[in-house]
Amino acid sequence: MKFDARVIGIPTHLESTRKVFDKLDYQIEAAKFAGAEAKLTSKHGPLKKQIQDFFRRRSPCAAHFRCERLDFLKPLHDFACFVDGTTVEEVVQENAWTNALHTVMLGLNDSLIVPFDFNVPYEVEVEGRAHKYVVASAPRILKELEVINEYVAVEHTFGVDDFGEFVNWSKAAMQRFEQKEGVGRRFWAKIALVALRGVVSRAFRAGLPVILDPQLATLDPVMA
Repeated sequence: MKFDARVIGIPTHLESTRKVFDKLDYQIEAAKFAGAEAKLTSKHGPLKKQIQDFFRRRSPCAAHFRCERLDFLKPLHDFACFVDGTTVEEVVQENAWTNALHTVMLGLNDSLIVPFDFNVPYEVEVEGRAHKYVVASAPRILKELEVINEYVAVEHTFGVDDFGEFVNWSKAAMQRFEQKEGVGRRFWAKIALVALRGVVSRAFRAGLPVILDPQLATLDPVMA
């Protein structure tokens, strides 16, 4: 399985998944976004019209990051929690606090990042799913990544601060990274930070969501 993050209008995304998912999978896919919209509307009544417009906005893919690494975000989650003296497990299972709560709660399953500002990520119950669907705030994630970067300083220690709009790293490409650079926790945390910051910042500027979902590996990658 692959890590897959797409910046794309939700109706446009649903149109593409309808063509490749079976009926049940598509129904669950549509239910995720319906549940996310309902949750946001219930929590932010004054923004109801903005939220509705957001979930109905059509837009082609504006950025796409994909790589052959299912646990791609895990080193970033681990590092963020380590800095705060906790662990991912404690945050998820015991409600331990971390200053990178929105980033950590994205997890390794599918989740949604939206351009609205709220304190704590929302978890949406969706019938037919074994786990809740997490909805996180783009402005909060960008602030969290800015704090994490104070420890790793990717611009100075990593030598790159952006991978570009459309990235599709094959398994062979990931293996070359591993052979050349090693698999240290901090190195992979930096990779994930740059990738996540890239798609979230582009989505926030465009007023679009980031759809994170390893299942989207069944779709063709979007290329510039």
